[in-house]
Amino acid sequence: MYRYPVVIHFHRKNGDYAACSFSRKQADIKENLYYENDYFGAKFSFTVTSAERLDTLTFSVEIDGKTKDYLLRFNYYPLLTEVWILDGDETVYYSENPAIASPYYKDRNPFAFDKAFHSESFDHHWGYQGELGYSISDYQTSFKLWAPTATAVQVVVYENTSNDAPIWKTFNLERGNSYSYSHKYNTIGVWSVDLDENLAGKAYQYQIEFPHHQTFTRDPYTIATSPDGKRSVILSQQDRQVEGFKVKHGTDAPWRLENPCKAVICEMHIRDFTKSPTSGVPENLRGTFLGAAQTGTVNRYGQATAFDYIKELGCNYVQLQPIFDRHKEYDEDGNVTYNWGYDPQNYNAPEPSFSSNPDDPGQVIRDLKTMIQAYHDAGIGVIMDVVYNHTFSTVDAPFQTTVPDYYYRMNPDGTFQNGTGVGNETASEHEMYRKYMIDSLLYWVKEYNIDGFRFDLMGIHDVKTMQAIRWSLDEVDPRIITYGEGWDMGTGLAPYDKAKKDNAYQMPNIGFFNDDQRDAIKGGEVYGSIKAGFVSGAATEPIVAKAILGSRELGSYLSPNQVLNYVEAHDNYNLHDLLATLHPDHSSDKIMRQVETATAMSILMQGMSFIELGQEFGRTKLLATGENGELTPADRERAMNSYNAPDSVNQVNWDLINERQESIDFIRQIIRLKTQRRAFSYPTYEEVYRHVFVHTAAENSGWIVYEIHGGAEHLLVVFNAKGTSFYFENAGNLEMLVSNSRSQESNVIDDISVAVLKVLS
Repeated sequence: MYRYPVVIHFHRKNGDYAACSFSRKQADIKENLYYENDYFGAKFSFTVTSAERLDTLTFSVEIDGKTKDYLLRFNYYPLLTEVWILDGDETVYYSENPAIASPYYKDRNPFAFDKAFHSESFDHHWGYQGELGYSISDYQTSFKLWAPTATAVQVVVYENTSNDAPIWKTFNLERGNSYSYSHKYNTIGVWSVDLDENLAGKAYQYQIEFPHHQTFTRDPYTIATSPDGKRSVILSQQDRQVEGFKVKHGTDAPWRLENPCKAVICEMHIRDFTKSPTSGVPENLRGTFLGAAQTGTVNRYGQATAFDYIKELGCNYVQLQPIFDRHKEYDEDGNVTYNWGYDPQNYNAPEPSFSSNPDDPGQVIRDLKTMIQAYHDAGIGVIMDVVYNHTFSTVDAPFQTTVPDYYYRMNPDGTFQNGTGVGNETASEHEMYRKYMIDSLLYWVKEYNIDGFRFDLMGIHDVKTMQAIRWSLDEVDPRIITYGEGWDMGTGLAPYDKAKKDNAYQMPNIGFFNDDQRDAIKGGEVYGSIKAGFVSGAATEPIVAKAILGSRELGSYLSPNQVLNYVEAHDNYNLHDLLATLHPDHSSDKIMRQVETATAMSILMQGMSFIELGQEFGRTKLLATGENGELTPADRERAMNSYNAPDSVNQVNWDLINERQESIDFIRQIIRLKTQRRAFSYPTYEEVYRHVFVHTAAENSGWIVYEIHGGAEHLLVVFNAKGTSFYFENAGNLEMLVSNSRSQESNVIDDISVAVLKVLS
């Protein structure tokens, strides 16, 4: 049974509600409603129950024999649906502020919704560029919160950090009184208190008073949380320290690349990485930060797995799917259920479920730092997947509960704009959310020594914010890598303001996932169907040829380091699964040759390179649950979007290494070419066009040949997918460096293969 809590506020300018009758209708069942008085007028509180999920509810008002129906849309189940309705106004408002700004409200405040629709003037008056959050010393703890529309703020401190710890003490915060054009000193929207106590080891929330309601909220700047993420936690510097962990930048961080075009980035999920028993990681550390740094692990065949495998593969960066605190759901036994983590809850705190002790907030931080240091010691940079484009919830998100309607893009009726497709989108163009994003990123860099950031749905953000982010990171270390999903999202920003791929020319040194190259090589999923790419015989040679040269003709890129080439990531089908679905009659060996060829093509192109862990050995998420071991439509759908699928689908099967060692060895050699030879990583388009020449890429020919002539090095590269073997003339002038061709003849390259040859003088 589904239960939908509803609150309706109804307003008449004349204040006469006795002359009205009220009712609600659901599924042709009408029920009279009775109100209580509140500040807005008449208030109705009730719960709708249904055996099925519901989308809408009809609220009716009868005045003088005339009935007016209002259609309400339910909030995301099971969240509260609260609306404001005014007699004479056709709009149903889903936030208080636009309702108070309505001309049909008796005590109208026409500026009540300005923070959403006229943010420039709101920011000009209230903006603040100083430090926020808590600070602590041996004898003092201070709190500072930006909440300009609040009328009072208290900090509620709990006795300890458990989810249900009782209240210890409550303290009042005072509003600042310094107005300044310099927002560094403009404290009129800031509430603060300095306490002569060291509160390390305690949790806290803010209790915020507004003219007509009160909220309890976490600190937006929280750096550690209770296990469920609902309370902020105070930690001393000592609580966060790890022996041997050092934050290094510039020349002190040699694992960071001067030339990002040499980057080969391996994407992985902390839980997937070691959750399977095949990882060889001790059971108590599987799926954790510490498990991801465990050395000496092997599969049942004695082959290196997990951390040791990454080191052997040769990638110089790992990209971690979200490691910040996320919204959590629990199974019947109280265990956190699987999720990729794109449900942000607390951006500056690590996810407790990845820790060896989720109940100890300090241990969560120490575990993550231990893992990062292990990768740095191995010469591998750590890139963090960040999801600032939306929050899981707006109801209890610290943004909406602290400054309602400011941090999100809003519609005129008080609903949230939804360019992300998940219910809301943040307003990066507003000064204080832009500040928040920059503060958050700098915190991860300075506290955890993070080496780069992948921006989820980057096209939701605005260009100016991404520029400001790049400048801020450059001040710390210009070698910190930034890239993201530059898709053209359906957001309210003007086209030229979106941080999308088409606007790359406005965002130097920020990379973009290259979907043109991706689809040309492997094919892809399009509106529920799949299409073929070059390795499956599609006539995409001209696009591939442009991608070989750094994709300058496929976008508005300023330099090759703005291009991130890839053929597999965590979302959509894995490369193996797409090809197996496209070619159900192909043998496993032929599918793997396609996987090898697509992966190698992507890595060898000018620009940065990206793979998903296991791509090189045919990692699959196709888990058959049908009768007789058949794949059902649900199995395929789950493999295409496994964000909440069980471990059995998402975990890495490390035993596959034994079956696919030849493929792994080939990709390892390709990675070495990318990371160690300048020929595949020119930093400027001038150098690319001076040294790289595509000789053959005729449409529908099935083969591509290009030459790299860079100083003392002269290379020939062949991509063959034409259905027959490729024969060389004058093979005596060529030396094979790397190939996945199975042919024993030195002048033959098999169908579906890649060859890199040295041209002898």
